[in-house]
Amino acid sequence: MNDALPVWARLIIDPASTAVARDGILCCLIPEGDDGIDYYRSIGGAHMHERAAVSFAMSTLDRAVYEELLQTTRPESPDALIVDVGGGDGRNTWPWLEWGYKRVVVVDPIVSALQRLRSRIADQHPEWLENVLLIEADARHLPLVAGCAERIQAIESLYYLNENYQDGLRECVRVLSQHGQLLLSERDYEGGLLTSLLYGGLGDCLAQADTRDVWDGLGGLRVRSRCFTPRELDEMLEGNQLRVVSRRGISALSLILSHLRTIGNLTHADESRIDDVNRLLSDLATSGSMRRCHVIVAEKASRGGRG
Repeated sequence: MNDALPVWARLIIDPASTAVARDGILCCLIPEGDDGIDYYRSIGGAHMHERAAVSFAMSTLDRAVYEELLQTTRPESPDALIVDVGGGDGRNTWPWLEWGYKRVVVVDPIVSALQRLRSRIADQHPEWLENVLLIEADARHLPLVAGCAERIQAIESLYYLNENYQDGLRECVRVLSQHGQLLLSERDYEGGLLTSLLYGGLGDCLAQADTRDVWDGLGGLRVRSRCFTPRELDEMLEGNQLRVVSRRGISALSLILSHLRTIGNLTHADESRIDDVNRLLSDLATSGSMRRCHVIVAEKASRGGRG
């Protein structure tokens, strides 16, 4: 720990952690050999900020929907600790800082993504540097004290842990306060089949049908992730002593629109309808049933009442 990190960080970092601060980022040792981490390290992270500038890219279409969903979990106090697990370059971190929250933690195993986020904050809102703690760490080993976070979000991140998914989920539960809330966004099984069909063909789709694996990427540079049926996800949450508070989703329509853009089937005229598309996707987040991702808000089943 050093003066480059916010003062409040001293209260939430696990004293047993061996993390070292470098250039304003708290860096933990990350074991070698994880395929998902190796993949994203090779491309410098997901580059959500850059992709969000591309019309009809999924990152663009989903960003506003996620921001609305995050609104549903906003604590009243601006001093509430917010933890973004797998936050990368800050697509879903930025709203918390704009809303004025003073203790926002971003955890990601790809340090280059965190560096881009820190540079963007320093350039555009240097006063926010006192409100954000960036941590290079594996979601399976969060260097935070138990029960410190009022809100945790893990948005399209834990499913890259595959067989180790429960390790990441248990860490989120450990760090969550007794009256806190956890927002999870996890891939839907049928949405995964659709992804495999559109980007890999019928063979990939049928091969996935007997598994819960989804493969992203092109050619030899690919990464595996996990998907869930609604029942499987509910059972996983219940097994970790979590109770579902609300259930929404990211529509598979954003996946289809993104694919149509990729193959050139959307025109410049279609771009003029983007506001209408965003309104539709926002409505489908609560009313739709054709999901790309499940979005669940959960709390500890043992909590005594609402905080």
